[in-house]
Amino acid sequence: MLRNIEGLPSFPSIVQKVLSMVSNPDANFQELAQEISRDPGLTAAIIRLSNSAYYSPSREIRSVQEAIVTLGLRTVKDIVLVTTSKGILKQKIEGYKLDASDLWDHSLLVAGLSARIAEKTGAVGPDVAFTAGLMHDVGKVVLASFFRKIYRKIDMEMQENPQLRFTELEKKHMGFTHGEVGAHLLKIWHFPKELIEAALFNYHPEKAKINPELTSIVHVANMIALSAGVGVDAGGMAEPLSKVALEKLRLKESDLQQFYENLPELLEDLKAFREM
Repeated sequence: MLRNIEGLPSFPSIVQKVLSMVSNPDANFQELAQEISRDPGLTAAIIRLSNSAYYSPSREIRSVQEAIVTLGLRTVKDIVLVTTSKGILKQKIEGYKLDASDLWDHSLLVAGLSARIAEKTGAVGPDVAFTAGLMHDVGKVVLASFFRKIYRKIDMEMQENPQLRFTELEKKHMGFTHGEVGAHLLKIWHFPKELIEAALFNYHPEKAKINPELTSIVHVANMIALSAGVGVDAGGMAEPLSKVALEKLRLKESDLQQFYENLPELLEDLKAFREM
């Protein structure tokens, strides 16, 4: 298992630099812009996405430096992460019964919803929530190859006992949940601890200690996306919505309903990301 994790494509070094600079108050924006500009593909993606409906800049952005100045370093960090993670997340996940675009669409929607929930609650920064939402299911990419071989056993167990949690069956048959594998992978990629925790405890936000608000946000966003039918995998809706997460974020049923009603608008805003 660990060999498969280690063998996955590593994130480009530019991602590590961006994540590091976001937490550095003395960051040199010009130096970062020059570093990003060395990659023509990444530069083009940043400029195109910076001008998309999702960000709706006040004026046309024509360079990486303009993107940083106009949208802010944290927003450019999100764009860099989306651009570089596409190759990992946009692939067929056979064991989970997900087509090539399903996990990508789901991850983007959870990212967008996480940012909106963060804005609504003020619990964490929208950019941090976006990143956590985007990467919450990355462990599925690793487990997919193993899952295909034993899926029939898990499928039969779920039919016999619909109350079983899908993550419990992952643990039983493979020794890992996709959250545990995703957390290990993010640790290898040197992601911040709070983002690792959000992947690890996505389905159990009550266990989060480092940043329980962030983990709760990703959990709620994930449940909304699944309830809307975006990214529903072999596990269906076997995992319940955590009341602890709702209480932590002080979200009411009316708030959840509002997020559902705004989904068409959010999906339209995310269109530029999905079509990359």
